Amino acid sequence: MKLLEFTKTAVKRTVIRRLLQQDQHRRNGLPETFQGLPPDLWGSHISEEGHLCVQDISTITLAQDYGTPLHVVDKSRLKKNYDTFVGAFREHLPAVELATSYKTNPLPGVLTALHRMGTFAEVISHFELWLALKLGVPPERIIVNGPGKGKDCIDLAVSQGVRLINIDGREEIPWLVDAAQKHGRKPDVGLRLVTSVGWQGQFGTNIATNESLETFKKLKQNTHLNPCALHLHLGTGIKDPDIYLTAITEVLEFGLKLDKELNIRINTYDFGGGFGVPTVRTPDEWDLRMPDLGYAPRMPHPDDCPKPDEYARKIGEKFRQIYPDFEKHPPHIFFEPGRAITSSAQTLLLRVITVKQTRQSIPKLILDGGKNITMPLGYETHQIFPANKMKEPYTSRFDIYGPLCHPGDIVARCKPFPALQAGDLVAVMDAGAYFIPNQTNFSLPRPAAVMVDGNMVEEIRRRESFSDIVQLDTLMPFGVNCA
Repeated sequence: MKLLEFTKTAVKRTVIRRLLQQDQHRRNGLPETFQGLPPDLWGSHISEEGHLCVQDISTITLAQDYGTPLHVVDKSRLKKNYDTFVGAFREHLPAVELATSYKTNPLPGVLTALHRMGTFAEVISHFELWLALKLGVPPERIIVNGPGKGKDCIDLAVSQGVRLINIDGREEIPWLVDAAQKHGRKPDVGLRLVTSVGWQGQFGTNIATNESLETFKKLKQNTHLNPCALHLHLGTGIKDPDIYLTAITEVLEFGLKLDKELNIRINTYDFGGGFGVPTVRTPDEWDLRMPDLGYAPRMPHPDDCPKPDEYARKIGEKFRQIYPDFEKHPPHIFFEPGRAITSSAQTLLLRVITVKQTRQSIPKLILDGGKNITMPLGYETHQIFPANKMKEPYTSRFDIYGPLCHPGDIVARCKPFPALQAGDLVAVMDAGAYFIPNQTNFSLPRPAAVMVDGNMVEEIRRRESFSDIVQLDTLMPFGVNCA
């Protein structure tokens, strides 16, 4: 038995070494420092003191002024990401509009900044619809999606006259009809489609099984509704344009079928989001095994992710091939990029609480934030910088953990770093996508957030207090007679 286990371990080690050699060969030409992912990829830089800076502000200063854990939003990076994405798509698809994905990063300060740049709001719940209206987004610039909207959400959407309601299935049709009759409106309605690629599961209706066609037949029977749109969302972190081309081809062809068989003219296409970013990687099973054998998992490679222009060019070509009269009568086209806009514009600062030295393994860093605020690190590989020691050589390796009493509270394994000690600061990059909505109150309050704009800093979310955590609870102090 011991011989068998030894052999298995030897085979794993051989495979891992080969994979790492291949990865190293691919990374030739990338900067030798920071595992090939320097701060300028996020628009950040290093000060003379060796501190990581966001625009004109040192992260060390931010941590001192606002405490840690701390989310730092780079407003200029947010604007650059938006301009790059919308510019690329409008060059090839002039009628394109972007809708901000509320689920990706629901910080009101971030949402407001993006709406001022020109985005619509894409919401998937009653709360998110309420939030968009609370932020002053005009109803005609709101798109309502999601598999679990509920009757109250649909009623509010119809009453306010939102731009588009994409239903997830025929079960929502009666709610739409009731709301339309109640409020005397005829809402524009779309249907989420399931194609041969992308997410399946609980979302949408399947084109291939005629489920989508049958749903449109039911929509057409209701004179209170205007079925005019097709909706698609393939997943998250997608880095292959061909996946989009396959799905979009199927959706456009289905649109032509609706016109031919049901005389339903589709004038709006909502292709969702899901675009990947170059500085986040989804680890495979071998990456997950590497730390157990003393190797750091492979880092993202910037060239693995196409630029927005490549997506836009190929999608634009596909539209012109399939869609009749595209140049004369272009349809309304929406994309809902969340990660592609917000991911690289936000950094999470964490403080080292202690360094644990053990004889059995490499040293362990214990940070003041873990799984409670870094959930995506459980299934994504991100760059993490030693924020106050950016000019020091990487001479150590650490397993990095959060402060929770939970065995799964892992931030990173086998991470190359300078020699760190208690009080040092680390920066988790690409914290702008799904970090905020996945936060929990596991043993601790949720962190504050600031937005940096040049040399100006604005607190856009205050740090949660202990009282905030229990403000909805009925407190019964120990010792009080509750009889």
